[in-house]
Amino acid sequence: MDADARRNYRTALKQAEAELAAHKQRGDALQATVEGLKSLLVVKPRGRTLRKSAMAKRTRRRRKSAGAGHPEVPPGTFRGTGPTAAYRKFIEMYGDSYTVPQIRDALIQGGVRSSSATSLLTGIHSVRRRDRLKAEAERAAEGT
Repeated sequence: MDADARRNYRTALKQAEAELAAHKQRGDALQATVEGLKSLLVVKPRGRTLRKSAMAKRTRRRRKSAGAGHPEVPPGTFRGTGPTAAYRKFIEMYGDSYTVPQIRDALIQGGVRSSSATSLLTGIHSVRRRDRLKAEAERAAEGT
């Protein structure tokens, strides 16, 4: 073997040894992470949980919709109408004592279609705001 080949092999050996050492360090760090996670979760070596973690102990309650408490609206009551017409029809039928999320849920129950419940909520807020501004303008016009 000539001197150049020997030098190349020696360089390759040094690189491989350095990479192996780095690999061992990463493996040790990963092993420490696994052990730490196991101690947090109190996991048996075979992977079974002895007790639930603090997060899992909390009872997960289903969050009530902000619209809970809306009137029972027969299905199809608002079918084929847009959010504006459905909102105004709802106000005529049930009054304006309901919150916007309650109205949204009632409109959905009555058959109003929307791309999402959030966009319907936004539309109802806009209609309610326009109607309020219109009523204020009419009151101001009557007062002058």
